[in-house]
Amino acid sequence: MSYRNYENSFNQERWTLEEFRDWQDMCLMCGGCTGHGPMDPHNNIELAPYEWSGPERRCPSIEYYKQKAFGGQGRLLNAAAIWRDGAEITDDFVNLMYTCSSCGVCNETCPLYQPMQVILAAREEINAQGKAQPEPLPELYNNVDEKHNLFGLETRAKHVPDLPKAGKNLYFTGCYTSYLLPRIGYVNAELLKRGGLDVCHMGEEEMCCGEIARQGGNTELFRKIARENVEKVKSMGVERVICSCAHCYKTWAKEYPWVLQEELPFTVVHVMDVLKELIDEGKLTPEIEVNKTVTYHDPCFLRGINAYVTRPEDVVSNKHEVARSVLAAIPGLELKEMDRHGRWSYCCGGGGKISLNCYPDFAAATGAERITEAKEAADEVITACPVCYNQLRYAATEANVDIEVGDISVLLAKSCGIDTEYNEVKGGDK
Repeated sequence: MSYRNYENSFNQERWTLEEFRDWQDMCLMCGGCTGHGPMDPHNNIELAPYEWSGPERRCPSIEYYKQKAFGGQGRLLNAAAIWRDGAEITDDFVNLMYTCSSCGVCNETCPLYQPMQVILAAREEINAQGKAQPEPLPELYNNVDEKHNLFGLETRAKHVPDLPKAGKNLYFTGCYTSYLLPRIGYVNAELLKRGGLDVCHMGEEEMCCGEIARQGGNTELFRKIARENVEKVKSMGVERVICSCAHCYKTWAKEYPWVLQEELPFTVVHVMDVLKELIDEGKLTPEIEVNKTVTYHDPCFLRGINAYVTRPEDVVSNKHEVARSVLAAIPGLELKEMDRHGRWSYCCGGGGKISLNCYPDFAAATGAERITEAKEAADEVITACPVCYNQLRYAATEANVDIEVGDISVLLAKSCGIDTEYNEVKGGDK
């Protein structure tokens, strides 16, 4: 494939290791993913368009490990050595491919070569060859397979959203909301009901979306979980799945169709899309003033090109603007942006749950950088993903940064007059 075929590259379904094995030109060597600031003309042939270049300090791996090998270019070339040159997969190669925050900012810089797809394919190759993976990934695989949740817990949090088992709209809460952060589930259920939606919930039958298996490259397990979840939703006759977790959203909307090789018979949306829709239609009316100044952290899977895409129509996305529209509808609320926001936002440290669980020092350093940046903008940071919410709270504590961390749905519910307090009856965030 020629380096000039930017448009054609998007038509390649380069998602699995098989598709990458025959791809010879793994990198243009422009240095855009590893350099700070706009792309420099490191080659004399052709540069990617300027709008792909982005700001400085964009790749968490490079910022933490201080080596270009940990950027998109380094990982592309190492993957090429495995597939094209037959190099052996070593422990160093494994760590190189898993010490990625999965934020997808390299895809923003380089949509031609899509480094995140290469990284995921490399992880799939590591699994296929039976190589040892970072701990505790095998345990997490077992948790989602046997306990049906990431944490391996026997019981959910005290409060499950008070919703019927049948309806046109399925609210999928996800592991973090179901087991650790029940207030987010409670508030979103109340907002969806207030908006007049025919909304339901699986209750105790809800299973993990399986994202950790996809991110870890365990495609066999991921396909099994995807099939079970999709068949369950089909049997419910649901028309739309509403996810309050950005990770669940990306997994359902993008990864399930990929791994199952079929279009889903229902639509998948993030709860922010639905809340904006209800506000625009006048079905939710935020009237009570929330007089505070906040900054907004963009979840990696809700900004820019939503981290990983292959279709041209996905390249330009306004999902990072949807949450801002919801914030703008809340009277009295002032938004102050961080330097890195929107398309060029910075990871919270969650890292697709790989960094968080396998490389906690890396995750903590990334979280500390992000929470410090948030504090420079406001005394409270709001997000729209329970994984980011939990990680930002942890980062603030570990970095000793005095900042409040909140959820956008909770702010909206307060403005709509919905009781957001929780007690032993409703359950409480741990």
